[in-house]
Amino acid sequence: MPSVMLLNRVQMAIDAPEKYGVVAVGCEIMQYFSSIQEDMLPIPVSNHALAGSSTTDLVSGVDYQVTEHRPRVVLYCCGGNDLSRGSSVSQTVDGFREFTAKVHEEMPETQIIYISIIRTPLQESQGKGDDIEETNKRVREMCDRDDKLSFLDINSIFVYSDGTQRKDMFQFFDQHNLTTLAYKEFSRVLEHHLKVVWNKAGGDTLEHLASRDEEEQAGGEKEL
Repeated sequence: MPSVMLLNRVQMAIDAPEKYGVVAVGCEIMQYFSSIQEDMLPIPVSNHALAGSSTTDLVSGVDYQVTEHRPRVVLYCCGGNDLSRGSSVSQTVDGFREFTAKVHEEMPETQIIYISIIRTPLQESQGKGDDIEETNKRVREMCDRDDKLSFLDINSIFVYSDGTQRKDMFQFFDQHNLTTLAYKEFSRVLEHHLKVVWNKAGGDTLEHLASRDEEEQAGGEKEL
């Protein structure tokens, strides 16, 4: 029986992601972001995330998930599973550091956006809240020292103004995966940050991308 990682690789070959666009990698939080490609238009995004992934998985899969597609920008959404399974803060941060080193060895100009680990109710119940905060803190400091890295903190959308957690943002059945409402908020925050980084990475202007998409759609309609 083929492994999940092999099936993920086959699916990416079928999808044939556009080179020099954006590649998203990570765990279930990113994989289930089913509207990301549409939400981020006109910036082209390919979602290669796989539920259950840890930083070790991303490091071992960096060649086929990332570098062979030559992205201008990488969205990195991982680390929570590492902490839940017993990895230390240092191990989790070092995993991201190794991932960035492998990406920049092949593509030194690629921008990498680290999306903060979310303090989900499940992980809070496991006593991982402090580890999540410390991991995010260390990665943010790492990103602040490197102009090819940026840190996107999305935890603020998961709490009310008084700091209490918004239960409507998490699936009732597991208190970990996100609801449709959560992804709408996530999309809003990510879209703004991605546009800034995309321009920094030297990608085609948003106006040019939008114009190209309109031309492709018009061409498709003529063929029909």
